[in-house]
Amino acid sequence: MSVRISATALLVAALTAAWPCAAAEPAPVQADVGLRSDRTVVLAAQRAGTRAVAVGERGAVFVSGDGGATWHGRRVSSTRTLTSVIALDELNWIAAGHGGVLFRSQDGGENWNAVVGDGGTDSFIGLTPVDDHTVLAYGAFGMLLRSTDAGRTWTRSRVIDEDFDRHINRIVVLANSDLLLLGESGAIARSSDGGQTFAALESPYGGSFFGGMQTASGSLLIFGMRGRVYRSDDSGKTWEPAQIKTEIPFFGGASLDNGTVVLSGNAGWIASSRDDGRSFTLEKVGGKGISGVFERPDHVVVGFGAQGLRPLPATIGERL
Repeated sequence: MSVRISATALLVAALTAAWPCAAAEPAPVQADVGLRSDRTVVLAAQRAGTRAVAVGERGAVFVSGDGGATWHGRRVSSTRTLTSVIALDELNWIAAGHGGVLFRSQDGGENWNAVVGDGGTDSFIGLTPVDDHTVLAYGAFGMLLRSTDAGRTWTRSRVIDEDFDRHINRIVVLANSDLLLLGESGAIARSSDGGQTFAALESPYGGSFFGGMQTASGSLLIFGMRGRVYRSDDSGKTWEPAQIKTEIPFFGGASLDNGTVVLSGNAGWIASSRDDGRSFTLEKVGGKGISGVFERPDHVVVGFGAQGLRPLPATIGERL
């Protein structure tokens, strides 16, 4: 019997060992409503201007008004784990999670209202804003929902064909507004109509992809299981493996303002590239999994994962 594990399930299982803080780093911030930003599993975070919102286990939400330097805690009306959060602007946010839960905030993440979707009880893995009003919510077993009214209402969409049932782990918006879908069993697809239809692309790998991005030069980068990282200079027609010596899975990543590419992975490992994703160097910043990273306005890189939110060492993101 085969067993299928979603990206978030894999990530939560990986967040199990210590993630020590260096003495020179800022101390963790204690949050209100009984939440601590350094003791709560955080699975997603995003910054919009000076506003940042992070979400995680048991409906936890952390909000920052200074770009991610300090945080205070909130909760949604569910104890389901939240797996994704996105900003439409600094005030309007959407969060999604396990059991098909969807929430909207219109005050920068301070308060949240539940939204009825069309996904049943299957778990959401990610959210992607296509434009100011169009949002995609996606996750387990090929579930893809589409909203054209900023997350107020949702309808189910088809992915590639009616039989597609792979977990969708990430949908990335490219510079030309095309969408790149990444998922289980090497699934890669592209949309040129805002996610209304997707066409499958040839995949370089049969295992799961957990994320991707477009680099500063416009190249595509995708990453996932067993340290697999691939780069494409022709819009995904062909892929070449990046130079990286590891088999740890990578869960998240970001292209920083200075062009450095940072990937976050299992067991506290961070991979950095200063040549547009062609090659990576590894640095261990702790023992627990890091689900993702984002860059503060002051260019400090923040990691989030098993031990909540914390700034990463200054060596992460430095341009040599």
